[in-house]
Amino acid sequence: MQSTLLHQTIQTLNFRLQTDEAMRVGLLIFITFLSSNLTAQNRCGTVAPSTGAFENWISTKITERSARANNTQATLYQIPVVVHVFHQGEPVGTGVNLSDDRIKAQIDSLSADFRRRNADASNTPSEFLPVAADVEIEFVLAKQDPSGNPTNGIVRLRGTKDVYRANTDRQLLRSESYWPPANYLNIYVTDLQSFIGYASFPVISLQGIINDTQDSIFDGVIVDFQYFGVNLSTPTFDSFGRTLTHEVGHYMGLRHIWGDGNCSVDDFVSDTPLANTDNGDYTSPCTFPNPDDTQVCVEGEPEMFQNYMDYTDDICMNLFTVGQKTRMRTVMDNAQNRISLVSSPGLNEPVRFLNDLAATEIRSPQHVGCASAFVPELKVANHGTNEITTYDVQLLIDGTPIGGPQSISQPLEPLAENMVTFGMQSVSSSATISFQISNVNGTTDGNPANDAISLKISAPSSMSLPFEDNLENNSILLGEISLNNTWKIAEAPKEVSTNKALVFNAYNNTSSTGTEVLLTPPLDLSGFDDVELSFSYAYAYRQNSFYDGFEVKYSYDCGNTFASLDLFSAFGPQLATVGDISDSEFLPANFMDWNEEKLIIPKNQLTNAYGSEVVLAFVAYSGGGNNLFLDEISIDVSNRAPFNASLTEIDAPSVICADTSSVSLLVKNAGSRVIEALKLEYQTNGVTSVEEVEGITIPLNDSRTITIEIPTPNNLNDIIVEVLEVNQQEDTVIAQNTITTLVQKNTEEDEYPLVIDFESADSWINTSPTNTSIWQRASLSNNGILRANAFDAISIGNESWFVSPALNTGRLDSAGLFFRTSYASRVGKTDRLRVLASRDCGNSYSVVLLDADSDSLAMTETNVKWVPLANEDWKEFELDLAQINAEDNIRIAFVFTNGNGNDLYIDDITIRSNDPPTYQDVVRTYPNPATERFNVGLNLPSKESVTVRLIDMSGRIVFEEQVENAFNQILEYKAPGQEGLYFLNIIGRQFKSTQKLFISR
Repeated sequence: MQSTLLHQTIQTLNFRLQTDEAMRVGLLIFITFLSSNLTAQNRCGTVAPSTGAFENWISTKITERSARANNTQATLYQIPVVVHVFHQGEPVGTGVNLSDDRIKAQIDSLSADFRRRNADASNTPSEFLPVAADVEIEFVLAKQDPSGNPTNGIVRLRGTKDVYRANTDRQLLRSESYWPPANYLNIYVTDLQSFIGYASFPVISLQGIINDTQDSIFDGVIVDFQYFGVNLSTPTFDSFGRTLTHEVGHYMGLRHIWGDGNCSVDDFVSDTPLANTDNGDYTSPCTFPNPDDTQVCVEGEPEMFQNYMDYTDDICMNLFTVGQKTRMRTVMDNAQNRISLVSSPGLNEPVRFLNDLAATEIRSPQHVGCASAFVPELKVANHGTNEITTYDVQLLIDGTPIGGPQSISQPLEPLAENMVTFGMQSVSSSATISFQISNVNGTTDGNPANDAISLKISAPSSMSLPFEDNLENNSILLGEISLNNTWKIAEAPKEVSTNKALVFNAYNNTSSTGTEVLLTPPLDLSGFDDVELSFSYAYAYRQNSFYDGFEVKYSYDCGNTFASLDLFSAFGPQLATVGDISDSEFLPANFMDWNEEKLIIPKNQLTNAYGSEVVLAFVAYSGGGNNLFLDEISIDVSNRAPFNASLTEIDAPSVICADTSSVSLLVKNAGSRVIEALKLEYQTNGVTSVEEVEGITIPLNDSRTITIEIPTPNNLNDIIVEVLEVNQQEDTVIAQNTITTLVQKNTEEDEYPLVIDFESADSWINTSPTNTSIWQRASLSNNGILRANAFDAISIGNESWFVSPALNTGRLDSAGLFFRTSYASRVGKTDRLRVLASRDCGNSYSVVLLDADSDSLAMTETNVKWVPLANEDWKEFELDLAQINAEDNIRIAFVFTNGNGNDLYIDDITIRSNDPPTYQDVVRTYPNPATERFNVGLNLPSKESVTVRLIDMSGRIVFEEQVENAFNQILEYKAPGQEGLYFLNIIGRQFKSTQKLFISR
């Protein structure tokens, strides 16, 4: 039997979290605790990208912008806003359910701050007035929704949770209410735990710069309801709406003004003074400079605590700077998920009519499922230009009117909404529920096109196992499946070219609100032990700003509530079943483009059983990326072993100094019982040890990372890890029980400055966790180079490491990493180069200096093996090493991730001063005459030991220093206290220089 269901978003399906009585008690205790500890709530949960790729991208775009800049006024941008209010059932204007007036005032305040029309702009200190900026961006509550209907830009809904977390619930917020982020700035107002605000950073289509995968799923801003707009009764500071201003600054690409570090870390904006830390809790009278700030970075340059990107109390904030304006407008002009906002249809008034009452949503029934009785409920909205005071609504079942029309007398202002409820109804099988509006203000509706709405529902009987849906003829899933809907059945080649499958059409589908749901009929799983869902899916990731996604949820009560944990969840690249990134519409070619999932359905924790009303929901999210294919859905009794752990990934340092290494294992629960303990055996160079891991929880079908310390005493250490037991029971399924890696120990040392030209031997290490590195030292036109031979390497995803010895900074106060690359991209292939830095001799690499994909590396495009032939085929890279913030035990690693693209060439790796001598002389002394200090610039062809000796007129040696590993650098010295003429001797292995130095006081 086929049943269909009108398109419903997840909030309409009311995906309530499944909680037992103990969980509810625990939640009450937790909320009580939270209420008494709100003063500990953190200010902002936004973390800017930690990789250098974003800053490389934006600095390039700013340079391009400056090159074409003129004196004309910038274009005034307007951005349409939709405010999603996730309330707890309160009346409008109460608690979390903020009033329209407060929301509108907050958006006006946001525009005023960005236009520098804020009333407190006069409080900006005179020192900062020259850089205080009108960003020339305004924010407007959306005038039409994604379907083209009139709106006030405010969406109100009862969320599935009373309290949300910014760091873990962004995906849930999107699933419950979401307008296409290409056309709207989505702002969520709710009771927010831990932080009072969060914003997604701009997502740029460069591999590796996405700070958080959820930011490509959720794109918007979240603000705790207490800090949205003016509120002088918050648990901490008086709110004047600056939390939203701060978070929208992040949304536009701004970092915190102190760079989330100290004086050595910048926000990459030149006209904001360096800051040692935030100025949190600084409040009225906002005295400048801040008397509590005793650690300024630069003497005489107080911190700009008035900046919206600080943590000062709202009353002290009053400006963005010219540099911040440039950064934000550069993002607006170039970031894929920001450019389209200024031309959004949400800015335009839709066509409106007199006496236009719209039937906008059937709230009940949502679906009938296991119960045949329901209370029909319709949401109506005044889409017209005048007040509506009276109207009629008729309920119909299968086209037959049920009683007479219900006459409503309730004033509805333009854009206002109302719920119309009818008496209890029942159906015994599939039926079509319809509503018809008439007699609006005693006359004909001005726009009859939106007067009627229908929903086809079902009341199926519970099904027994096995459940099979191969989709060759039709589908027994409940939902809108047709050629005119987002889900349809179409040919999708698998074992045969004529194979049929469900297709979720997300390709270029940016107008969708993003969520489409299919449900199984209710399943009677009573009496079964372990039940398994299996299905096949195919998807090609399309590199765009927003992620498509797919989830499988499960319910024990016929779909009224769904469990908080998903049975399956994948978004964007994680969902892809083919390795290549595709910009074209995806159609699987054969069975190799499909993945198969087998997942144990968890039992109800309250009863330790399934029951007779189990429903699964297949939820697809459209980000306008590519098509998703779903096939061979099967639910049956599992023959899976109860205790089975699989080792799916191992992560260990490539090169270290110590005799032990921290090794991380990704363990997947492939059994039918929750994993709570593991017994592991590991071998290092044939020596065996056993590790007991307890106090863990790995749910069914899920994975967790476990870290163990493993001895690595030799220069080369082969590591083998094996699972022996799960929950004190033997793991009898040996598939994926063993995993291996290679760790090298290397204690060689070097220091800045240095050069690696691949013409002579050096102490850098070529390695790979799989011992199959594709880095090769080679010769090109009699010139030594390093090459990653990706064109011939078919093992996608393998990493190859080229790692420095342990380094110290030597005599360099500031240093940069310089190197050249040559690369041509190959159609449909994506390679990746990262340059990483370690502060702990290679045990971990916490600093990402560069993260570049094929597009950003390429000089050109070719489908043949790339060989550079001229200087024009090479690209120069300059990376600042200041962010490493360490003096020794530094390692630099060039990490190539193979995508079977093309060969990458690297040459002339140099670490030297950011401002090295550029003259031809081997030695130069300056300034001359000198007063307090003088510099000796060295520009040597290679590293060597150099003696620096200062002699006075009497021949007395004033000082002498041996400089090891001198190269291309500047040495700074304190001048002698006595005025006069001195002689400076600089002596190397193959040169000797004597220069006169005058000291003048």
